[in-house]
Amino acid sequence: MQKKTTKNPSPEFPKFVISEKDVGERLDKFLQAKLKDYSRTDVQKLITEGHVVAGGSVAKKNLRLTEGMLVALDALPQKEASELKPEKMKLNIVYEDDDVAVIFKPRGVVVHPGAGALSGTLAAGLLYHFKDKLSTVNGPLRPGIVHRLDKDTPGLMVVAKNDKAHRSLAKQLETRTLHRKYEALIWGHPRDLSGEIELPVGRDPKSRVRMAVVRDGKYAKTRYKAKEFFAIATLMEYELDTGRTHQIRVHSRYTGHPIVGDPIYEGREASLHRIPPLYHDTAEELLKIAPAQLLQAVEIMFVHPKTRKKMTFSVPLEKPFEKAVKFLEKECLQKAPTFDEDSSFRDFDEAEVNHPYLEEDPIEEEESDYEEEPVKERLTRAERLAMKKERIKKRKAIEAEKREKKAKREAEKRGEVYVKKASDTVTGYEPTIDPAYLE
Repeated sequence: MQKKTTKNPSPEFPKFVISEKDVGERLDKFLQAKLKDYSRTDVQKLITEGHVVAGGSVAKKNLRLTEGMLVALDALPQKEASELKPEKMKLNIVYEDDDVAVIFKPRGVVVHPGAGALSGTLAAGLLYHFKDKLSTVNGPLRPGIVHRLDKDTPGLMVVAKNDKAHRSLAKQLETRTLHRKYEALIWGHPRDLSGEIELPVGRDPKSRVRMAVVRDGKYAKTRYKAKEFFAIATLMEYELDTGRTHQIRVHSRYTGHPIVGDPIYEGREASLHRIPPLYHDTAEELLKIAPAQLLQAVEIMFVHPKTRKKMTFSVPLEKPFEKAVKFLEKECLQKAPTFDEDSSFRDFDEAEVNHPYLEEDPIEEEESDYEEEPVKERLTRAERLAMKKERIKKRKAIEAEKREKKAKREAEKRGEVYVKKASDTVTGYEPTIDPAYLE
């Protein structure tokens, strides 16, 4: 086993002794909080170059701190060199004060420089408009940028105009008290009219430009609610508990309902074969209206960093999105969802639903010197699917039991006697239809 190099840090640079409240924290996050004039990228680079000693040894950025550990630096971070040049750009500013600005990012604009997008970014436009009145927490290439939107996803964003405001907004993102609401047009009808999708998201092993639901991905949770139904599509409302790359698009595709117009996650021509013949022409016309995925950040809510007042901003749908909805309202508006394959959007085949990236690897048993190794038979796809359905059934039953207990508690608070509804069913296996749609 290779020993770690031991260094003697210079007394001229900062030293920290880890207290009980910081136990378990990652080293890079700890140092970023202490060195407030530097970005996390600057701090991580300093650690990678071997300028940070923790417990007498050169540390790694993902080191978890322990009580009493001495963390010492033999250099200070070098700020990231900026190649970002201000660019004149028309900004749609919804709100602005000395600490924050809320803007509407249009479709087709990249938020900050990256691979293949070095100019024409929103960050360059912000730098031109606000000049030096932007936070520097995320480095010079991302002035004021607290969170992001995909290039072809328009919508509201909050921009930090100083580092104190930035740290407050970032903390709200981390604690999930900064809420972002989206609307999207998806193919088909979801089986549940509201619910949550809680599946890990990571890089697709087969394509570096795509994300996917993968077993070792990052935790991701999306809340959804159906707003309006059409023969071949549904207008949905989404709210993010986490902010993974392409999260809504990936979760929608995984559930079998890609976002209309999405060129990466099978929301365009790849979905046409699942459209019933009666509405095939309507679907093709809809795709002509959609320039890309019909997804928009329509609302943002946060606590103001200085006044501590809750602020909520919302915007109407952009023109292509609004045009698509009006087109469907005219051509194939419905009061309730349908699940007849002959007259509605066809579900994914079982092979498409059973995502291979979530399958568990078979466990190999160790060889024994005293007995013959037993033959391990791999389950068939049908058996794995049956086991998966059984797990889902049990989970849904538990959720139904929780809802019943909650309803009992609410009835007791109102002084009423709780009576279980005879029609209660486990969601996910029967369509949950609002009675108002059947009137």
